[in-house]
Amino acid sequence: MAGQNLPTLLSYIDGGTVAPVVDRGNDLRNPNTLARLQAQKSASGEQVEAALAAADRAYQLGEWENVSATARADILDTIADRLDNPEVAARMAYADAVTTGAVIQLTRRMAQLAPFVYRAAADYLRSGALEKTLPGKSGDVSYLRRPWGPALLISPWNGPTAIGSHKIASALAAGAPCIIKPSEWAPHSALMMAEVIQGCDLPRGTFQLICGSRDIGSQMIGDQRIKAISFTGGTAGGRAIARACADSFRPTQLELGGNNPLVVFEDADLDLAAEGIVYGLANLNAQWCRALGRLLVHRSVKGALLERVAARLGTLKLGDSLDENSEMGPLVHEQQYRAILAAIEGLQSVGGTLLQFTPLPELPGYFVPPTLLDGCAPEHTQEEIFGPVACVHSFDTDAEALALANGTPFGLAAYVYSKNAARAHQFATRLRTGGVKINGYSLLALSPDAPRGAWGLSGLGEEGNAQSIEFFTGARVIGVSGQDKIIA
Repeated sequence: MAGQNLPTLLSYIDGGTVAPVVDRGNDLRNPNTLARLQAQKSASGEQVEAALAAADRAYQLGEWENVSATARADILDTIADRLDNPEVAARMAYADAVTTGAVIQLTRRMAQLAPFVYRAAADYLRSGALEKTLPGKSGDVSYLRRPWGPALLISPWNGPTAIGSHKIASALAAGAPCIIKPSEWAPHSALMMAEVIQGCDLPRGTFQLICGSRDIGSQMIGDQRIKAISFTGGTAGGRAIARACADSFRPTQLELGGNNPLVVFEDADLDLAAEGIVYGLANLNAQWCRALGRLLVHRSVKGALLERVAARLGTLKLGDSLDENSEMGPLVHEQQYRAILAAIEGLQSVGGTLLQFTPLPELPGYFVPPTLLDGCAPEHTQEEIFGPVACVHSFDTDAEALALANGTPFGLAAYVYSKNAARAHQFATRLRTGGVKINGYSLLALSPDAPRGAWGLSGLGEEGNAQSIEFFTGARVIGVSGQDKIIA
């Protein structure tokens, strides 16, 4: 496969590159084989300070903010064109597969989609959405959206190419100087994007990348020169960011976890529902925020449904993430692996019956087969597991199904299966969640123009092409005003 060497860890600071100098005493490992890939290193506090100073200087100078929307769009298209290169895409796909465990067929698709993210942001700029003219009493009024200031982008190890490209493209489209801190477990696709962006001669300090751990993330989150933060990750991280930003009212965009229900009514197409359940347990190794968390099934069809799920899982190819035939790969690292095993053990200890049907590969990696646990009480299935594990609950009435589906503090995604479209849609409108898919389970959004919302502990704010660009901006309204007189 092309591009099998991982990029060297570098931080992109103030128009140049520097090597991270702090040895973290840990290695990235291939989660399939446990072979060492690369030492983990972090930027120093001094390097982070240099990046913060450069971002602040870039904002004060306003060079990127004052580039016209059309010219910014042209640069975003140039970035897209340079990413739309088979060799670059192959390197990104390989890096994501060998570090996160997501199968190569899926990481290849994500790498191929990255250019479209930048092009979509460019198209949004050309639509004039950030600069509008409104009618006023004394002439036209300018409605402008301008960047709050330097933005911090924190991307996770799951789906690093898709999430990283979306954050970068959105911040640059908004005119905001930005610093991205990719996950220390999967920084490589962001490094490849940084190399491309640096070649586009943006004003110094406009785009920077910092390699490292959560410690340097905390340093940047706490710095008041950062005016907006976009974070995708766990609930604990989201809470820490919200607390750090509360006193200064800095905008935060938080996409956190989900304990997503899949509801199967008695009139559902059980073959279709079974395929959705398997997808929810296996896609991205269930290491994504919209993976299946709780299977809610009408009691009358539970046995027939689980038979179909068992048959499909029995043929699922769990294997090396670099194998073209693999449908599912290993978990990302040892900590995640042990956490998932502990979660399974904990659910068994409170009455869960283990249902596993997929054979393990003959590899030493962090492999956990898709797992269902039946028989746990709802109060024991409140938390997100973030792995290929879902709990099964039965219901007899629609009201019971609704109570179960809304019965956790999360609200990111839900899935409903019924042959009665009107019934499914009416039920979906009562789910307290950001998105509901009916009779299908997909990685893609329902519409490119629809936002991706989050309720409860699943996050704060909305994501999407328009929504994420506008998140980095505030409204500025300018016009000629009439003069009121003081009333005695």
